[in-house]
Amino acid sequence: MKSDFNFTIFNYALRRGLKNPIVVIVNFFLPVGIILVAFSDENPLGAERGYYLLAMALMLGAYFMARSIQQDKLDGTVIRILAGPVTMRGYLVQNFFSTMVPMAGIIAASIVFGAIIHGWGIGFAVQLAVCYLFLAATSVGLAFAWSCIFKDKEASFAVFSVFLTAVASLGGLLLPLELLPGPLPYISALLPAHWAARAIEALLHDGARGMYMFSLLAMTLFATAFLIYGSKRRII
Repeated sequence: MKSDFNFTIFNYALRRGLKNPIVVIVNFFLPVGIILVAFSDENPLGAERGYYLLAMALMLGAYFMARSIQQDKLDGTVIRILAGPVTMRGYLVQNFFSTMVPMAGIIAASIVFGAIIHGWGIGFAVQLAVCYLFLAATSVGLAFAWSCIFKDKEASFAVFSVFLTAVASLGGLLLPLELLPGPLPYISALLPAHWAARAIEALLHDGARGMYMFSLLAMTLFATAFLIYGSKRRII
């Protein structure tokens, strides 16, 4: 009988993800650099943009952590896994948690480091970490759905790099939402990055109230939709 969870695939995916040198660079060194530099008053976009740039870095890091299922598709590992007692849903769930566990640790470490450097209060730091955690979960779900579409690993990364830049720009992580002309602010609401930006903006100016909670709900819905798509469409 096929099952949805066993720790074999979880452990395998976790070890493989952490062995990738790009993952180490993006997830460990990039957030540190952003916390040290982007939150400075010398940032031409303003010190506040550091929160948004850190969200973009975590979004990219989550993609790299979840990219291992693309390799499973290329080398035929997923075929052998699904031939055993594991469902497609179970395979994605295990890969999801194998990515989210280290991402949670990275987010926690980044927040603690930022709190020490910039004096964030405990309440604010926890709420910011929750926002980043929801964004990471959404980004992992997006990476899984993305892997269902592309068969070539390098083409997938090349297109995703352009896609992430566009999503970050339109969503308000790279550029402030108020700078978007015409109908673009309304279009950006269709992107998960938009709701991460809204959550950060609400947290910075209004606290963890209505818009912050609504934005977390929106990111949850995006993550759920991406994971359902990945579980329904086989990646082999």
